[in-house]
Amino acid sequence: MRATIGYGNLFLGLVFVLAAAPALGGERGKAAGRLKDPEVWMCHRNPLELLKKPSDWAFVRRHVSGIKLYIGLLKDTPDDQLAALAKMLKDNRIPVAFECGGTLGFARMDDRNGEDSARRELARFRRFIKAGGRIDYLDLDGPVRRLLYPKRKDGKRFTSAARAADQLMVYLTHVKKAHPKIRFFLLTNFPNWGYRNVVSYHARGPKRQDWGDYDKIVKTVLAKVKTAKHKLDGVTVDNPYEYAIGEHFSVKLKDPKKVDWIQRIRDYEEFAKSRKLEFNFIANSEAGGKTSGVAFAERTLRMVDAYVKAGGKPTRYIIQSWYPHPVKVLPETDPDTMTGLVKAVILKLHPGLR
Repeated sequence: MRATIGYGNLFLGLVFVLAAAPALGGERGKAAGRLKDPEVWMCHRNPLELLKKPSDWAFVRRHVSGIKLYIGLLKDTPDDQLAALAKMLKDNRIPVAFECGGTLGFARMDDRNGEDSARRELARFRRFIKAGGRIDYLDLDGPVRRLLYPKRKDGKRFTSAARAADQLMVYLTHVKKAHPKIRFFLLTNFPNWGYRNVVSYHARGPKRQDWGDYDKIVKTVLAKVKTAKHKLDGVTVDNPYEYAIGEHFSVKLKDPKKVDWIQRIRDYEEFAKSRKLEFNFIANSEAGGKTSGVAFAERTLRMVDAYVKAGGKPTRYIIQSWYPHPVKVLPETDPDTMTGLVKAVILKLHPGLR
């Protein structure tokens, strides 16, 4: 997981996701063989490697449904490299989204947070747009949690999920004003929350739910979205393989395998579908990501198998690493690179593609 209580958020991400290209008139997946049902997206911390040799990822480039990029790329990457990346995405009719914080824990911690957060993130977005890029989606990474549990020296924070969600609505208003066609996903670090009275992975706190019951949080956000006449297109779950199978050490649970963590994710997927929300499933491995490209690939593929076996039918599988491994992005002929793994996932879910 990207963040655990006591360690803070390891990074704030602006993530580029492949979704609906503007040239397609909203018909996602029909350009250049883009996959759907389910889609397969890709995210690596060094996407500029994709620019080096297009032939090294020809299959993935033709079929992948998504690419994610992090905020550090927009902060430090030279303009010419951003322009090259934007051109590659556009030339291949690959839609773009950013994963971002939404309401930010380091912004003003008062009723101006939504406006301040939007100002800060819109300034980042402008770099990509100025470079010739286009934004289709934002994947909002824990915006309510960022206000309830910020890492601040002054100790300021929001104590009401409803009030935090109000600031998220302000943020959405400002972003939509600047970019009317942008659509939104709500991303959560799922193991650090309880869900429908089931414990969180580390089972801390008075109700053994660490940050609280996420069922209440997401319903609060959806109610605010409806009142504000905004729209969420979907939700995204961050729940690495070791947490999904109860293998990771738990602070308070003696045997985390006794909890059916995958079923918890499935319950959230069914809730999302009942609300007509798309469901995005991040597939990755913390243990593999800290060990090698080989281990990351093997364990990520096991995670996809486990979720399929459990009856999971997400809109998107997002193959994503924020870990040291895999180091290499290319070539796709190497099964232990990022593109090699994404190719394997595509063929697993869509056998017979060429």
